[in-house]
Amino acid sequence: MRLVKLSSNMDSFHSIEFKDGLNLIVGQQANPNNSDKRNTYNGVGKSLTIYLIHFCLGSNNIKALEEKIPGWEFRLDIEIDGERYFVNRNTSKQSEIYLNNKKHTLPSFRKELLAKVFNIKSPVKNLSFNTLFPRFIRRDRECYAQYDNFIKKEQDYSKLLNNAFLLGLDIGLIENKKKVRDEYKSTDDLAKRLAKDSTFKQHFENKEDAEIEILDLQEEIKKLEYEVENFKISENYHEMEKKADEAKFQKKRLENKRVLINNSIRNIEKSLTIKPDISAQKVIELYRNAEVEIPKMIVKRVEETVNFHEELLASRKNRLYKELNKNKSQLSELDKQIINIGNEIDKLIRYLDTHKAIDEYVSLNNKLHDLKVQHERLLEYQEILKNYKKKTRTLQTDFTSQTQTTEEYLEGINGLLENIMNTFRELSKEFYDKPGGIKIENNEGENTLRYNITAKIQDDSSDGVNEVKIFCFDMTLLLLQQNHNVKFLFHDSRLFSNMDPRQRYTLFKLAFNKTAEHNYQYIASVNEDTLLSFKDLMSEEEYEQIIEDNIILKLTDESEKSKLLGVQIDMDYEK
Repeated sequence: MRLVKLSSNMDSFHSIEFKDGLNLIVGQQANPNNSDKRNTYNGVGKSLTIYLIHFCLGSNNIKALEEKIPGWEFRLDIEIDGERYFVNRNTSKQSEIYLNNKKHTLPSFRKELLAKVFNIKSPVKNLSFNTLFPRFIRRDRECYAQYDNFIKKEQDYSKLLNNAFLLGLDIGLIENKKKVRDEYKSTDDLAKRLAKDSTFKQHFENKEDAEIEILDLQEEIKKLEYEVENFKISENYHEMEKKADEAKFQKKRLENKRVLINNSIRNIEKSLTIKPDISAQKVIELYRNAEVEIPKMIVKRVEETVNFHEELLASRKNRLYKELNKNKSQLSELDKQIINIGNEIDKLIRYLDTHKAIDEYVSLNNKLHDLKVQHERLLEYQEILKNYKKKTRTLQTDFTSQTQTTEEYLEGINGLLENIMNTFRELSKEFYDKPGGIKIENNEGENTLRYNITAKIQDDSSDGVNEVKIFCFDMTLLLLQQNHNVKFLFHDSRLFSNMDPRQRYTLFKLAFNKTAEHNYQYIASVNEDTLLSFKDLMSEEEYEQIIEDNIILKLTDESEKSKLLGVQIDMDYEK
């Protein structure tokens, strides 16, 4: 794939025609001597070019384009394997995209380009046109932080899969390790979820024997099933139960009354046993013994009083005997009533014992159901644990086997690994007299990453060295031509900002020579001061040949017309 031309339906837009070799889109200040700091290289449209190319090649919707320049249509002409194509996409109809005037949805467009550019005809998860294409045209600011950061917030697995594919490594080994790791994690997560289940947790915290517990449950279930099968339901159970309760209450009331009557009888019988201790004669004799002469009148009075009390006592006895007989009669009647009501209670209880209420039947059934569920769950847990242990052992075996297979694979592709190493190393040696290269190793860790791919330049933490490593890594992917036919590399001005002038000079000279040697394209958006920073390191002829002759577009801050869109638009297209 080569870039041919970027254009628009708006006349104010500055069309960009790309050529073979080095292509420079330069941002200039119209008046370099102007001290007004508000006049800068920013906002003239250098970086916007990169976003518009992504837009034309099926990126996700860019909201800022729709909001700020609605109705603009961009066209990108490209060449794939010698065949020309053109793509049209409108900022107000971003869900539609046209390839050679044929309407596509974004997914179908990406699928077609994936097959044409990367020769992937069957879908591979995490490997798509939108994950592979950005490795040749870094877009967002974050993509210039590390050599292997091409997409915002890209996961490590996706990063490895796409980079390995473009380095020519076997991605099947990557997919297999992830599959085993995902299965292991899924199995482990299932075991953790089971451990939180109340039934399962209680069973294993108590360290109960599953076999014994299952047998106990089976016996209890069998017993309950028999009870349910022989259960007799009484439609008037609660009515009979109420009668029994009322009869018990009545019996208790009668028994309490019987206690009172018995107490009354005992008191009467006790009263009947009481007799006077002193007669009238004894009283008179007491006086005579005291040598006191008792007048006849007093004797007569004493005798009359004693006689009165004797009559009174006789009358009381007569009354007590009548009351005693009455109480005994009542007691006899109460005994009969208590016996009768007791017989009635016994009859009701026998009925209730042999007949049950419907709610009791429901309760019994619920209990049976709960036991069956518990039994089934224990059986299920037991089976899951068996499968878990078996699967874990199998996955561990697979993991070990795949590690060994990968080790043998890496030993077998020594030629490819040397080519990767030497390509990067030759590029980095142009910048520094320091060791550098791309090292690919087998990752034996318990993770989803099959390889460790490490690009290294000694002292690569220093200013500018990281940017050089980004250039070398990207150029390596281009030069290797593994699993793709992309023939261009595009970098934004961000890449050059921290480099010293000598590194910048080496980079553009290297890009000029490599693209000429292999008939590729190296496209860069760059500020004029970046180019001028290393002009003194070159002869006038070399500067003209490498830099000036390869400037395909100049954008300035002189006016709106001199910017890429030809109009003044402030938009944050990185969101």
